[in-house]
This record gives sequence, structure tokens and C-alpha cells, in this order.
Amino acid sequence: MKKHFLFLSVATALTTPIVATAVEVAGEKLEIYGKLHMSIDNSNQDDPAVNNDGMSISSNSSRLGFKGKIPLENGMKLIWQAEQEVRWDDSSKGNFSDRNSYLGLASGAHSLRVGIYDTPFKTVASKWGLFGDSVGERRAVLGAGYDNGNQLNERVKNMVMYQFKNKVLSVQAMYAVEPEDSSSGVDNNDETMSGAGLWWKNGNLKLSASYEDWKQHSKMADGSAYRLAAVYRLNAHQFGAIYEDIDSDTVNEWKRAAYGINWKWKLSGYTDVRAQYITVEDAKNTTDTGARKVALGIFHNLDKKAQVYLAYGATDNDANAKFQAVDGGHGDEVKTVAGGNPSSISAGLIYKF
Repeated sequence: MKKHFLFLSVATALTTPIVATAVEVAGEKLEIYGKLHMSIDNSNQDDPAVNNDGMSISSNSSRLGFKGKIPLENGMKLIWQAEQEVRWDDSSKGNFSDRNSYLGLASGAHSLRVGIYDTPFKTVASKWGLFGDSVGERRAVLGAGYDNGNQLNERVKNMVMYQFKNKVLSVQAMYAVEPEDSSSGVDNNDETMSGAGLWWKNGNLKLSASYEDWKQHSKMADGSAYRLAAVYRLNAHQFGAIYEDIDSDTVNEWKRAAYGINWKWKLSGYTDVRAQYITVEDAKNTTDTGARKVALGIFHNLDKKAQVYLAYGATDNDANAKFQAVDGGHGDEVKTVAGGNPSSISAGLIYKF
């Protein structure tokens, strides 16, 4: 009955028009923007100890931000951004949390930023994935461990980042000290993250690559990781592939590879269907710690700012793995036990301004 309700919610939304208006304040010097993303989910954790699965309301990385570009007398621009996640469904972790925020300088295609920001490693997968912040979200398996879940899709603190960007090529180089949590004193220079990313576009083809190296990560300890991704458009179809390799110096859980494919088919100017499949291999020196996640969805644009969707995500774990069905970006996670096969179906509404 609950799943029928989800389908009816989407059907009703498809016939309801929404008019979006942008907020402009002081031109480029101050802009206000945001994204509101709510969903009605129906989930199954596949955990014998849990008997209250079912419907939930989820706020999914809803956000409010302020940003600006201020011309300087020497021809450069001062750039800044302050962005916060806004949690509407659960205040147990606080109603707000930091998202990408920085202060920096820009000149032409070059910029330098200081603050908190997604690593290039995370960004490669974010741009590749088709189900961002929904129950199909790729972070349940990419950048995740068989026991500790989503840990290597980081937004690092105390970072400095150089970026070059034009219409064809984008390059990022990042360094962070005490990147996970800051103490009240001087940053701990024994805890660091170094990373780099590259994005290249030629016609209908997009290629990207990233690498990061950690010292004293809270789960992986010392280690490194890299990702390679490709996206190709062919008429109404889009095809994608990604490969990920994580190599901790000491922790077996974080010595493994993963790969995935996805597909998007644009049915009309307003509607597309999407499918995504990701496999995680066994971690080194362990058995039955792999998993597979499948995501399916249909997305419909009500206008340039508003979108509704129906999405499904499910994870099939090997006997010793407990990758979640939903982990990262989506507000309500769907956990499980070792060997579990959790799943979730969701009707969502997104509005951007």
C-alpha cells in the first residue's frame, strides 16, 4: 500500500506546475542560491532485529548558500562562498552543517581558494553518478568499506586549492591539514590529505581522473586512492563508466577495487530514465566482502528549476559485507547486517534557486 502511495505522489506531481524565480542581490558581488530536496521513502534494511521498516520522510542535502565575485583594483577578483546544509527532517545532528565554503582570489581561468571543499576524488564520482542525493546514490559502495561504509567521499576542512578551468579542461590541486575535524588549536600537520583531479571534454566525450593520498585518515590510516571515469553522449543516450582503487598501507578493509556503469535515456525534453550498476570486489586478505548496487529511476522536469522523480536502490552483499542501500547525500540512510540485501524506493521533489 505504501509503495502504491509513492507512485500516486509522483503521478500527482507530474500534473502540477511549479514556477521558479531566482534571487539576485547586488549582481555578482552577492548571490543567494539553494536547493530543496525532499523525498518519501519506503525502505527495507533486511535486518532480522529491525521490525519498523517502512515509510520515512527524508531531507536530502537541502542547502542554502551565499556567494560572490568582487572586482579588485589590480584586475583580479575576490571570490567567496558560504554554504550550509539545512536539515528539515532530523535535528539530532543539528539543523545546519558546513558545505563547500571558501575565500579566495581569481584571475582569468586561475583561482586559489582556502576553506572547506569536496576533494577532487569525490568530485569525479559526483559528476559521473546519475542519482545524486537520492536512494540510488553511488556513495553506498564507491568510497565505502564493507564494515564502516561511506568514508572516502570527503569534504575536507583546512584546505587550500588551486583550480584552472576553461570550456575544455579543468584541473584541481588540493592540500589539507587536519582535514576531517579541526581542533581548537594549531592544525595537526601529522594528519594531511593531498589530492588532484582532471576533467577534459571533447564534443560528446568527457574523461576525468583523480588521486588522493592520506596520512592518518580516521578509518584508512595512511593510504591512497584513485578514480577514472568516462561519460559519452550519443543522441538521446548517455553512457558512463567508472573505476576506483583504494589502497591503505595497513587496513585490509580499505584495500580493494570497484567499478560501475550507468545509462541515461532522454525520453523527451522533460523526462529521462536512468540505470546504474556498481560492483565492489573483495577486500585484500578477506573473503566474501564484496557487493553490488543497482539503481533505477525516472526523472521529470516540471520546469528549469523543479524536478520530480521515482528512484529505486538496492545492494546485494556477500556474506561478510554490510554495504548500505543508501549511504551519503540522502538524509535517511538504509543500513543492514553482514550478508544483508537492503533496498529502498523513493518519490522525490527537487527545487533549485
